[in-house]
Amino acid sequence: FYGCTSLALTSLPAGVTSIGEFAFVSCILLALTSLPAELTSIGDATFYGCTSLALTSLPAGITSIGDRAFSGCTSLALTSLPAGVTSIGDATFWECTSLVSINMPNITTIGDATFSGCTSLALTSLPAGITTIGLSAFSGCTSLALTSLPAELTTIGNGTFYGCTSLALTS
Repeated sequence: FYGCTSLALTSLPAGVTSIGEFAFVSCILLALTSLPAELTSIGDATFYGCTSLALTSLPAGITSIGDRAFSGCTSLALTSLPAGVTSIGDATFWECTSLVSINMPNITTIGDATFSGCTSLALTSLPAGITTIGLSAFSGCTSLALTSLPAELTTIGNGTFYGCTSLALTS
């Protein structure tokens, strides 16, 4: 369905367990309200540029979300990642300007540019288990209001908090 700009699906068939790379790139009218409960994997750039995609949750069984999976999904409003996801790939939520807060219970790694340009993201804390934050991971997140960084954090990439004008780090 890559580039099918008139595709306006609101649901996918039950039983879908994996959505491959680039499956719905630039399907600007794609308006899925949920994903199949059986889904475990979302490939690289699966929903890249799907500006009407307004999901608020992901199925609990998801364990893998590919690089750029939701890049440019300006209506995406997820509030939590499934517990089975431990790593967020590069640019996964790049320019998702409707993301306000996202619970990441078991995340240990945030990739390069993962939340870059998420101007509404207003996190005040990160999960305790995070050890690595990639290059430019939060660059341009002008609403990001972190007050501290996790004690387990060992790696912070270049430009990670560039342009984060609301940061209030004290420790």
